[in-house]
Amino acid sequence: MANLYDLKKFDLNLLVIFECIYQHLSISKAAETLYITPSAVSQSLQRLRTQFNDPLFIRSGKGITPTVTGINLHYHLENNLNSLEQTINIMNQSSLKKKFIIYSPQLLITQYVMKLVKYIRKDPQVEIEHHDILTTDELPEDLLAYRKADIVVSMAPLNNRSIVCTHFNRLECILVCSENHPRLGDTATIDE
Repeated sequence: MANLYDLKKFDLNLLVIFECIYQHLSISKAAETLYITPSAVSQSLQRLRTQFNDPLFIRSGKGITPTVTGINLHYHLENNLNSLEQTINIMNQSSLKKKFIIYSPQLLITQYVMKLVKYIRKDPQVEIEHHDILTTDELPEDLLAYRKADIVVSMAPLNNRSIVCTHFNRLECILVCSENHPRLGDTATIDE
């Protein structure tokens, strides 16, 4: 397993730039391919040279040639970068199911949230997962901030600038009790 602490200290983008230089054997062509300036490519190459304590490429005629260390680095990078690219492409394919997570009070799921669910289900690649917000200890703000939920239906508005909060629907509540309830008189009030 990779030592993530050591990887964190190393700029992995430099390896992509190195591989592009290796493929073109030209700093200017690598810059064109990566849509960055030749100066930025040269600076990145200089950082890699320092990191590996090797020039990696040397001038040869009108171009550049990789050193033994450069050839070895390319040998180890080529398959790994291809595997990484394939992984990224697989994850970005639209054929993958996307999970859409909704938190709402269970009592709202039948009438109000189902309208939202029907709208989201128009995309056949979306799988919907519902959780009852009343059974979680987490705050709605935290569910959204930590990407544990895509939508939260809450009974109270959230006061957080980083969250879009909009009125979704009004819930009408009706009090139901026995006509012969011992604590109620002829009519029932909210206080009773």
